[in-house]
Amino acid sequence: MLVTGAAGLIGVPVVRLLRARGFRVVAVDDGSAGTLHRLDEFADCAEVQRHVLDVRQRSELLQLVAAERPWAVVHLAAQHFIPACDSAPAETLAINVLGTQHVLDACAVHPPQRLVFTSTADVYAASESPHHEDDPVGPQGVYGWSKLFGERLLQDQAHRLGHCTAVIARLFNVYGPGDPHPHLLPEVLQQARHGQTLDLGDLNAARDFVYVDDVAEALLALLRTPCAGVFNIGAGVPVAGRELVELVGSLTRRHLETRVDPDRLRHRSRPVSCANPERLRQIVPWWPHTPLREGIRRTIAADLLARVDESEGKAS
Repeated sequence: MLVTGAAGLIGVPVVRLLRARGFRVVAVDDGSAGTLHRLDEFADCAEVQRHVLDVRQRSELLQLVAAERPWAVVHLAAQHFIPACDSAPAETLAINVLGTQHVLDACAVHPPQRLVFTSTADVYAASESPHHEDDPVGPQGVYGWSKLFGERLLQDQAHRLGHCTAVIARLFNVYGPGDPHPHLLPEVLQQARHGQTLDLGDLNAARDFVYVDDVAEALLALLRTPCAGVFNIGAGVPVAGRELVELVGSLTRRHLETRVDPDRLRHRSRPVSCANPERLRQIVPWWPHTPLREGIRRTIAADLLARVDESEGKAS
């Protein structure tokens, strides 16, 4: 099993689950997000091979796939933090589009049985109704366009993959422990450590938050399904940013106040982004496991533990 972006927010839980189910894992990550240390938990596991590799390095990626001949590939590697994508569109396209093409090239030479490509809810045209997989597409920025282009490459080149079953997983707002990017929840937790007044962006926008361990389980379920096509990975519940801040305040027993930081307002924003997850539930009837309050509680607990470990490491 080969996983790109293996050190990321989703990658580590995916590797963890694969090992729990007996798979040997080839974990690929370029380290650009500063998260390679997250793979240290597998350092003593001979069944997890770690490779520092950028998916833009075509020849190295082809050599790795030729050597390993993985049964399946989970392609998570991407530039996905939207402000970073908007500030570096050429790099975003190189990673998300050209990198995906390189993964497809490698899989075309030695086709796996399964390929899961992680896309995004940002490919959809803006709508206040829950998105079904067949809804119109209409990205609003380079990140959404790059992922939609990746989807089209996968669909257009399916004939190159032989017997491989390819699945597109459109992720909504994934959260959980270990997020290296200042998305809303990590930013709320970081600022709340230093005071009760938080400087944030648009808290009226509603998003579909889905816990990272649930996402990992869904991706593994998609690896096992004989079905191809597109699947939404979202909880199906829109939650405004203001509600998320209130949940954090409730769980930490603090009164958190907010004010708008104009620098955090995005020049393009969707009022609502929410999944219709019924197609996924046909394969994963339990979906999702983790209510938002419980997921935030786990994230807070993991954040506290990580800070204790960090301070102890500095002390020693």
